[in-house]
Amino acid sequence: RYDGATIRKYWDKRPVELQSRWTFFLGVVVPFGTKLLRNLTAGTIEKNQRELARDFRIVLERLGPTFVKLGQVLSIRPDIVGRDASDELALLQDAVPVFPTAIAREVIEEELGQKLEDVFSDFSDEPVAAASLAQVYQATLKSTGQKVAIKVQRPGLLPIVTKDLYVMRRGVEWAEPIRKRFSAERTNYMELLNTWAGGFYEELDFKNEAYNQIQFKELLVKSDIQNVIVPEVFEEYSSRRLLVSEWIDGVKLTQADPEEIEKLVDVGNSAFLTQLLDWGVFHGDPHPGNLLVTPEGKLCILDFGLMANIPGEDRNKMVSAVIHVANKDFGQLVDDLIDLKFLPNDVDRPKVETVMGKVLGPFVYQGGGAKNVDFRSLARDLAGVTREIPFSIPPYYALVGRAIISLEGIALQADPDYRLVMEAYPYVARRVMSEDDTPELQKALAEILYKDGGFSVNRLAALLNSAMGYVGMSKDAIVDFDSIPEDGATASKFVEFILSNQSKSIRSTLSVELAKAIDIVLRRMVRLRTSEILSSMNRVPAPFRIGYNSVSKANELSAIRKDEELYVDSLIALSSQLLGVSQARYFSMNTHALAAKDRH
Repeated sequence: RYDGATIRKYWDKRPVELQSRWTFFLGVVVPFGTKLLRNLTAGTIEKNQRELARDFRIVLERLGPTFVKLGQVLSIRPDIVGRDASDELALLQDAVPVFPTAIAREVIEEELGQKLEDVFSDFSDEPVAAASLAQVYQATLKSTGQKVAIKVQRPGLLPIVTKDLYVMRRGVEWAEPIRKRFSAERTNYMELLNTWAGGFYEELDFKNEAYNQIQFKELLVKSDIQNVIVPEVFEEYSSRRLLVSEWIDGVKLTQADPEEIEKLVDVGNSAFLTQLLDWGVFHGDPHPGNLLVTPEGKLCILDFGLMANIPGEDRNKMVSAVIHVANKDFGQLVDDLIDLKFLPNDVDRPKVETVMGKVLGPFVYQGGGAKNVDFRSLARDLAGVTREIPFSIPPYYALVGRAIISLEGIALQADPDYRLVMEAYPYVARRVMSEDDTPELQKALAEILYKDGGFSVNRLAALLNSAMGYVGMSKDAIVDFDSIPEDGATASKFVEFILSNQSKSIRSTLSVELAKAIDIVLRRMVRLRTSEILSSMNRVPAPFRIGYNSVSKANELSAIRKDEELYVDSLIALSSQLLGVSQARYFSMNTHALAAKDRH
């Protein structure tokens, strides 16, 4: 496990070895930095961007696994680094320089404790893939004849990684006083580094990865997630530096047809949101090299070295935050950010709400990732925020952000106007309807269904449609809570969904509203009948109007308020969409008959 203090103590005693790393780092970075600065001052960045992109990729490769990881994340964001740099950095996904197979065989035999030929009937001469931490070979188990993937760790990895983490830690220590002087931000960057470094350290232990992979596979089955697979792990052959798992044929998701990418991105999003908001344990490194498309059209997820856990209460607050982002409810979103520890309790709320639209708008509401962002204006706004608004980033959100950046980057390749929150909303809608004992989600459900103090039938229909994948959009926000999509779900689909396990929470709400609706309908019937009786009695001489006062009282007590009339009207409107015109006309005729009686 990662222990920053122990690493620092270790390298503090070895200044000569550490100095060699610093010398190597500067020897690699300074020439590239000088070349970049020269092009910048000469105005030739765009002209030479392909060459600079290649040089940048080579720099990261030479610096080693810590920096290759950075390049892998950037490789799927052409909207940020540019297409040339993105294409060049994509080589880091599976074209990392290999180490000799002879050394790999030695490591494998050392970990197995026996000759390679005693376990595998055949073994590829060259690696089929090379990553920043390991390289992969294809082999066949001698005992069963099954094809397997053998992931073997790069030799001498631990000293290099610990040096880089030591340097990063010292850099944070030096930068903190400067940051505190010029910014109101309260993020504990040392804690962020420790969280990231801890995850990185876990990636170096393949036994931990094997456990994560087995757990993830079991959760997929338990959650009945379709079209997503995870290779089986052969624990008896796996160790700290060796992972043997089922071989899966496939191509990288980013190399598939755009239509297939778009289809499987939806599958991947659903799987990621289930991890993030339901399981509370999620894959922290879903870059293109870790996502394959199988010949059967399924999504295969690889590389479970980096996982993170999220507390249950934070998961529920995230659901609430997505709802408030979707509806541009910045006031409630500030509450969410306070609960999630991004903002302090005493934050200047009006100032935050004003800035939030500028910061979130280009990324969330316009779609298309960062290509629509005016970075100069955004940088100016963020600079103002960091000076005036004290905020912090909880440690594990760095991993959440990394995963989201990766997934969005892949999605943008298939759909340039992709909007992440828009795609997440159907899952969130299902989540708030399925939980019946969580205060945060009950509150979020009430915020959707109740408008201006009253239950909104339109919002109910819109929510049910959203949960089934039919999302109404508006110009101002991502999701229009009051709009029922034209091509929405059918009546039978509504009934089926409401009666399913996915709608436990909303059934509780509907039972209350159903009782209210029945009460209104019964009073309406009483009102209609008593009005007819009173009309007949009025034609009888006063002395013979037996029971007139009682009927009159019943008629008075059954009166329907204006808001109740509107409520019934909304039910009729919904019925016209779900049940068809003839049934709706029946309800409408009864309502108009009652209204006519009330007027007379």
